[in-house]
Amino acid sequence: MIKKVIFLFTMAIITTSATTFAQPCSVKLYEYISFLEPKNGDLRVNAGKEYNSFQVPEGASALPMFVKIPITNFKKITAKNRIHLSITTNENGNEYSIHEWNWPAVTKNTVLSTDYKFPAGNYTISVFDNDNPTNIFAKRTITVTPNIAKTTNAESGFPYDRKKLKIWTCASVDDNWKAVGVTNKMKVGGCITLFLESKDKIKNLGSMRWGIFKVEADGKETYVNQLDQGIGQLQEWRRLSYEECNAFAVKGKYRVYISTKDDADAYFGVNNKNYFAKVDIDVE
Repeated sequence: MIKKVIFLFTMAIITTSATTFAQPCSVKLYEYISFLEPKNGDLRVNAGKEYNSFQVPEGASALPMFVKIPITNFKKITAKNRIHLSITTNENGNEYSIHEWNWPAVTKNTVLSTDYKFPAGNYTISVFDNDNPTNIFAKRTITVTPNIAKTTNAESGFPYDRKKLKIWTCASVDDNWKAVGVTNKMKVGGCITLFLESKDKIKNLGSMRWGIFKVEADGKETYVNQLDQGIGQLQEWRRLSYEECNAFAVKGKYRVYISTKDDADAYFGVNNKNYFAKVDIDVE
């Protein structure tokens, strides 16, 4: 009798463990291959090999990957309305959401997919019922290690030397790529040319994003405007400029950042550590 009770107890533990940890789908991560379309210079992407170890490549600030969820038995994915994916990271004991995505509930076997650029760090990727987050279909934790290249910005993982990157604020840029009428002051409602210049060549990682913020009296940065600027078909580049006439409508101190579009997308309205350069402007 005692043996029978022990056997039943053991079977209960096994059944409970299987229910708790069995996942009806899995999270797989694949190489993100980007290339420039020869005809129009647009940036295109394809999925490459599957990754099981993760490291930021040399010359990049993050590891871009496709996140794929292959579903081979859709009947076990019991989301009523939508399937939700969440990528979180833990910093100083606090959990932060860095990427959220969702899809309609599935009615057949398929592969769900999204993409994200992962800076060095620890991440948890969870897939669950959008209406019931405790109903988890898949979960995976990964660690992305920094690139091995030594840089002067090693504390942030940024792959370029910011001492060699500068945003000029000026009246214009001449035909020899020289800033004309350099100034860090302007009138309310006026125009100013923002000109990024790098002493070293920068890899073409797609569109760049200018982010403009107003610096409040307490030092807080308030989002004002942004502009995306493509690089075209160049594999490497050193200079980029545009004239801004609409963002400086109120007196005060403003701060302009430039980063890749993807880096800015990850933290919309917040300046992340992977910006290329920044500059302050006084509007009078």
